[in-house]
Amino acid sequence: MGEYFTKDDAKEFKEDIKKYLGILSEDFQHKLGFVIDGQMDIKREVESLKQKVGGLEQKVDGLEQKVDTIYSELIAHRDNTEIHVQQQKRRRK
Repeated sequence: MGEYFTKDDAKEFKEDIKKYLGILSEDFQHKLGFVIDGQMDIKREVESLKQKVGGLEQKVDGLEQKVDTIYSELIAHRDNTEIHVQQQKRRRK
């Protein structure tokens, strides 16, 4: 029953708390550094993907133009073929 919380105990307890908080603070800062590094990596990857998407958009635009050109040429060829067939039918008569 003679155990009381003395000033020395309070000092020791206070030092232990400071030490523990310091350890927690270091650990938190270390983990926060990982988070920041991860965010920077993600940002770089997003920028890289944006550039790739931009390049793909240009390629798609080029392909659309080629498809439109091929479509126009195909229509012209079909029209020309139909006219040619009609002319041959007239000649045969």
